[in-house]
Amino acid sequence: MTEEHHLDRRGAAASPPRSVPTLIWIALFVVLALWVADRAGAFDLWRTVRMANGREVRLPNVYWTVDHPFHATRAELLRRALGDGQSLRWIGSHQGGYPVEFYPLGVAGLEVVVWGLLLGSLPIVLVHKLVVVLIFLAPGLAYALAAHRDRMPLGVGLVALAAHVVARGWWWSGGYQELVEWGLVTNVAAAVAALFVLVFLTSYLRWGRGWEGALAALCGGFCLYSNPRSGIALVIVGLGAAVAVGLGERGPFQSYVAPPWRGAEDPALNLRSPLKRAESSWRQVVGRLAIVGGAVALIAAPEIVSLLRFEHLYYFVQYERYEDLAAYWHSSIQAVSGPVFVAGTAGLVTGLAMPGRPVTRAAAVTLALYFIATGLLGTGSGSGRVVEQLEATRLMPFQRLLVCFLAAVAIHDAAWWLFSLWSRARGLATDAALIVVAAALPILYVISPPGWIPVGDRGLVEVATAADASIADLEEAVRVADAGAAPGTALLVLGSTVSWHSNLWGPRWSERPFYFDDWLWYWQTRHVGPYDPLTEHAYRPSEMAQVVSPAYLQEHGIGAVIVTGTARTEAAARAAMTTPNLELVRRGVYDVYLVRNPGTIVTIEGANAETIAVSDQMVEASGTSAGGTAVIRRNWFPRWRAWVNGERTPITEMDDGYMSVPVPSGPVTIELRYTVDRWDWMARAMCVLGLVIAGLLAIPRVRWVRR
Repeated sequence: MTEEHHLDRRGAAASPPRSVPTLIWIALFVVLALWVADRAGAFDLWRTVRMANGREVRLPNVYWTVDHPFHATRAELLRRALGDGQSLRWIGSHQGGYPVEFYPLGVAGLEVVVWGLLLGSLPIVLVHKLVVVLIFLAPGLAYALAAHRDRMPLGVGLVALAAHVVARGWWWSGGYQELVEWGLVTNVAAAVAALFVLVFLTSYLRWGRGWEGALAALCGGFCLYSNPRSGIALVIVGLGAAVAVGLGERGPFQSYVAPPWRGAEDPALNLRSPLKRAESSWRQVVGRLAIVGGAVALIAAPEIVSLLRFEHLYYFVQYERYEDLAAYWHSSIQAVSGPVFVAGTAGLVTGLAMPGRPVTRAAAVTLALYFIATGLLGTGSGSGRVVEQLEATRLMPFQRLLVCFLAAVAIHDAAWWLFSLWSRARGLATDAALIVVAAALPILYVISPPGWIPVGDRGLVEVATAADASIADLEEAVRVADAGAAPGTALLVLGSTVSWHSNLWGPRWSERPFYFDDWLWYWQTRHVGPYDPLTEHAYRPSEMAQVVSPAYLQEHGIGAVIVTGTARTEAAARAAMTTPNLELVRRGVYDVYLVRNPGTIVTIEGANAETIAVSDQMVEASGTSAGGTAVIRRNWFPRWRAWVNGERTPITEMDDGYMSVPVPSGPVTIELRYTVDRWDWMARAMCVLGLVIAGLLAIPRVRWVRR
């Protein structure tokens, strides 16, 4: 090991402080990660459950709660499509269908990649669980990289990770509750990707390492494909990193040539002229930022172009908002808990003040700008007007990640200066303090009995599992309904057991279109059913009997009804037993009713199509017509194209959001395809160009911005 020299406060050479070896830090990271993964159930993947008839069934032990069924099922749909040699561009199994750009597949794609790396040895729903745990732990790597870039001990990253994993947060905070308990995986994944963008972009702007610029571009693209609202975070990251690097080493503590924890070999210092810095010029900073920003925009062009084209067709229900700045302030504290928020605020101040730590300063500047932006977007009359479909509370996860890191920086700085009286021991003493804090956080927030840490802040709680007899019963019910329903009809699943949205597991076991009583998310307001599309995405319990009426079933082309008698669906379950057009074919936790004389998804002049095939991005039907129109019960969207008897035919959007086409008299064949138009091809070409730019950035000999 080569000897490093440090500068004391007078600028004289001093012996480097002793510190904990890197391997020890890595081992501690691994121990913490394994403990968290075990608490989150990453090593408990299968369970055997006993059915009501005494039969034992082995089920994947996956998260059951809130959004997990929706996201795990989307990953399965993507895996199937890719297995068939297709890209999944329209998801037809969800309430009439929607374009993937309106709820993009970034995380689902990641899960399919992990599934492939595991050689398909696990079902995709178990891969979803593992990916959730990986996303939860991934900030630790970003924190470690940030500490390393700023010549701080890796213990800073360890403390930041410990704070992140143990402070539970609220359902929109980005912590354990939002990601693991509620399953809002896309929002948190985008925030984690933005954190990596901050680290890589700052390093690229500061030192010009092209490969880090390439990684920043790739992470930024994934960020937008995971959740488009994360573009707000990316813009602020770009501004924060540029300001931090553009300011260079300047700060109120200018009398110190360098903070004492930094090595003299750092290229930011020129020891022959102590006050001279090898800083990036503003011209370089702006040029490099433009390259990375342009690459991110190009890589995400298929998503961005589609949202810009079709924004007027998209509707988003905002369930939560900040009533005022006091509510936002309270939510900011709740996101990380009081002690971590206090330490993070201190870290914000020292991060802005102390020179020589570009990534820390970039994090501090970014957090300050993020506070301002969220306060403006999330409160007052401007909320929802500046960005119409923004639910401002969902911006909190990225803020939380920054606060955790700056809290760890503040703890490090306080320990360093506290032990500065013992010049030979302060390195080890500071590292020991970081280890103590990293160990104390899990003990206080998770292991010890509730004390001065409120119960609501205590993380790593047990999450309900889908390895349950009722889910096994749902699978059997879906398979019975799929086998018995008339060809060319959809399945309607009513009710969930134990947690919300367990009905959304349905598409795992059937490739038919599905409808649900509580469908989590939607993009249009014309769907027919007993609900208010402007305020909710679920049918009202008091009016659930309507959804088993002949009119509703005909409207949506339903061939079978699967219903469980929970409080929410009790009215529908009772009505199903007495409705003459339904035939009971199975009893269980979920009962199955076949629809007598059902209407198919495609009808020609009111009569069912003679043959019909429906997939995500294709509808084919044939029959005989006296002349008139055919109705296709799939949601209209501008990319749909229709051919009748081989000739291109215009499509009309109906009042209920479905489609109709004119048909001639006599035998007719109808084909609808969800097509790729010239705008889509242009966006794909832009994406390829962005990837090429990122690849060129990674080549060491390519210089994009000269001094």
